[in-house]
Amino acid sequence: MKSRRIISIVLALLVLSCAKQEQVPPPAPEDPDIFCLDNPLVAQYLNFLDRHPYDDDDYTYSYIDDFYAMTTSYRKDHPLPAKVKWEKAAGGGIQHIHLAFSPEFDDATVYSLSGSAVSYDIYNLIPGRNYWWKVTDSSDETIVGSGTFSTTGHRRFLKVDNICNVRDLGGIPTADGSRHIKYGLLFRGGEMNGYHQDYDDLYCRISGSGKTAMKKLGIAADLDMRTADEAVNITASPLGEDIDYIRFEKANDYYYDNFWGTDEYILAVKWAINELKAGKPVFFHCIYGADRTGTLAFIMEALLGVDENQLAIDYELTSFSHGLSSPPRRRGPKNELSVYRYRQMVAGVKSYAFTGATLQERIYNFLSIGIPASDLDWFIENLLE
Repeated sequence: MKSRRIISIVLALLVLSCAKQEQVPPPAPEDPDIFCLDNPLVAQYLNFLDRHPYDDDDYTYSYIDDFYAMTTSYRKDHPLPAKVKWEKAAGGGIQHIHLAFSPEFDDATVYSLSGSAVSYDIYNLIPGRNYWWKVTDSSDETIVGSGTFSTTGHRRFLKVDNICNVRDLGGIPTADGSRHIKYGLLFRGGEMNGYHQDYDDLYCRISGSGKTAMKKLGIAADLDMRTADEAVNITASPLGEDIDYIRFEKANDYYYDNFWGTDEYILAVKWAINELKAGKPVFFHCIYGADRTGTLAFIMEALLGVDENQLAIDYELTSFSHGLSSPPRRRGPKNELSVYRYRQMVAGVKSYAFTGATLQERIYNFLSIGIPASDLDWFIENLLE
């Protein structure tokens, strides 16, 4: 414990000494075709946890306070983009950027922009991937620029206009490190409509460009955990009538240390599995994407074999949200009321509330009350790579 306190003190001093330097993104890497997608503050936090993972048997401390409150000139819940550049004479027609995972441009994502543009910031990319891009003149499809680049990063944060705290569960490793959650299937975040405001006093109501971004992510199902009043009594997703939509209202009464007091989360996981089996990636959320959303994320990630350290990190990453009313979200310290329920949830799952030898087995057995084993096995096999 003494060494941990020393580490925390040293880290706090370093953070304070570097605060002004960290208000802008770091200089570009030596290779201009490699882009780190983590914003600098998130990268500092995750790099630190790489070196100093949490102790599963000690929930009396947290490191998030050393990072989340730092002032930055960028949204702390947004990723960095990849910037592509090309030469193009001003005054042309519409240009199209084609982005793909192969030089054949199969299933390419296409972005439209003005004819005078000679650069573009591409957001919401996947870490650890190679990309091919080309820019075409829409009048004759002449290629006016092309290239390749690679991405790096810990987690896939997402930029979606007018909503907060959106990220892909993809990339989180399993306990033994042999597999990780697939990208592009499960997304978590804050509300897309409602009466709650972010730090800029803007209502969290998704814009047209935000809807386009969500569609480009492939999201086809909207799992809402707000009450009817919180959701403004909507009966369809703000993303459109073609998006499957459901609301689990009782999630508001049972989360964290009493989620097992209802079958609401079992039903939510069951619905998500059915959507995924139908080929429809799921976006799940409450108001802030913190507590009810954090509980469902904990359940699904634990079912996939994610360990306690990574579960805590995913929970604490919400502290960087632009719209959170009462940050941060901590796994500790011991006597902090705001983190009591998370610690109690973990303790409950590991002890009296569930059966099984591991965290994964305990969650599996809990969900099997209302979900066939074949569906749970399908989820584990098809959500990991």
